[in-house]
Amino acid sequence: MRALILHGPGDVRVQDVPEPVPGPGEVVVQVEYAMTCATDAKMLRNGRHPALPDPPTPFGHEATGTVVTVGAGVAWPALGDAVVVANSAPCGGCFYCVRQRPSLCESLVYLWGTFAERVVVPARIVAVNMLPRPAMLDPRLAAMIEPFACAIRGVQHSQAGAGDTVLIVGGGVQGQLLTACLSRRGCEVVVCDPHADRRERALRFGASRVLDAPRDDAGVRSVRAETPGGRGADVVFEAVGRTETWQVAVALARPGGEVNLYGGCPPGSTVTLPTEPLHYGELRLQGSYHHTPEAVREALALLVASAAPFAELVGEPVGLEEVATVLAESGVKRPVVPT
Repeated sequence: MRALILHGPGDVRVQDVPEPVPGPGEVVVQVEYAMTCATDAKMLRNGRHPALPDPPTPFGHEATGTVVTVGAGVAWPALGDAVVVANSAPCGGCFYCVRQRPSLCESLVYLWGTFAERVVVPARIVAVNMLPRPAMLDPRLAAMIEPFACAIRGVQHSQAGAGDTVLIVGGGVQGQLLTACLSRRGCEVVVCDPHADRRERALRFGASRVLDAPRDDAGVRSVRAETPGGRGADVVFEAVGRTETWQVAVALARPGGEVNLYGGCPPGSTVTLPTEPLHYGELRLQGSYHHTPEAVREALALLVASAAPFAELVGEPVGLEEVATVLAESGVKRPVVPT
């Protein structure tokens, strides 16, 4: 079968590889749609990721499709079932899982290789984070369950509540998904982004207001002036993943507020933050990584039930040969048809 293999920084190739064979508890899924992701773009640029096997390695981690082979001991799913596959599953028994922090599981099992005609899904993911695909759900949207689950987890991990002013720095896919989640909580969501089309889209995802992205100290002061009393936001989500926007996020929060450092920066990054607002302003800095089985299920339910225009985040389908080019672009996710 054909699959996309990552060989190193900027080096990804469509290759013929052996047919996947499921082990005990595993299944093979015929991929209907895989989905491109900003994380894939980072992996391609860097040629690596902390959770990714050493190159050459199968590539891609978001998918939906149909079960075509079932390993020994699998009670569900059955052959022919349409499924949604999350990209990982926690163990349920380690130090962090026992403390209800499954996103920090010490032995997360990951799914890799969805940019392929077929993919083996590890047994733990089959048992914990593979779900039936609702018949009324567009398969192209079903394939984006993983990033939506991450946004849901980030909001669950935040103290943002009804009536709070929440600034989101970054109106890309994750910024839009965060907007949808936070507006459902009753927050007044303000999205800051340099692109007019993203700002307009944020309004359709539930933002109360949109502003240009602050690029310097004057821009930060201008955005703060738009918050109640000019004090800064109750909660700030950084959804870009750059050290400079982490610094901007801290500067936009009010004393006693929260900064959710949601966007992941490149490996080895460091950031310098001023001590005064952290100490004297009693800011709460909150990281947010990955998702949980609970968030995966909520993501699937909201993709079906929410009125948010999720289809706007999904561009036209592409083939395996086009993935590298697509990952150099930004703005929307692209469904990948591997056949």
